[in-house]
Amino acid sequence: MEALIPFFRDGLKAALNPTIASMATMGIVFLPGMLTGQIIGGSTPDTAIRYQLAIMIVIFVCITLSVVLTILFSVRHSFDGYGNLRESIFH
Repeated sequence: MEALIPFFRDGLKAALNPTIASMATMGIVFLPGMLTGQIIGGSTPDTAIRYQLAIMIVIFVCITLSVVLTILFSVRHSFDGYGNLRESIFH
């Protein structure tokens, strides 16, 4: 498992970069649909911003969990109990 940590880190970073980039530009470059819909619907901007932040945090957490679980399940499936790579993962 120790030898896989750099690959785990690189995979997690590659998966999270697009989400982090979109969160960094949110509100400056573009207004997300939920935020705009809340403001047009009559909500206060403060409430609309809180809803949008909550949605972005939930999306970020879901992406992080799915990437971590995918990597862990694939490691468990690809290696045996002794840390050796299985001959074929399709058997």
